[in-house]
Amino acid sequence: MSWSKVLDPRAFRARFAHCWADFLHQNYRNPEEVSVAFGVRYQTALNWWQGINRPSGDVVALAGRRFQDFMERRA
Repeated sequence: MSWSKVLDPRAFRARFAHCWADFLHQNYRNPEEVSVAFGVRYQTALNWWQGINRPSGDVVALAGRRFQDFMERRA
């Protein structure tokens, strides 16, 4: 079975910014800490924190196993 039949990519993409924001809230104290942890500008971290934008794949990969575990618990 293809992933597109298991998971609707458009729906996942639409929800991902909020999933990422939830992960950040559970694992970091504030946007400043996110900025330092991922090496991004404060405004980028704030946009993630507020669920306005989502990161690219390389940033998600930097989050590592902790993010994978977080997503598995949400399923």
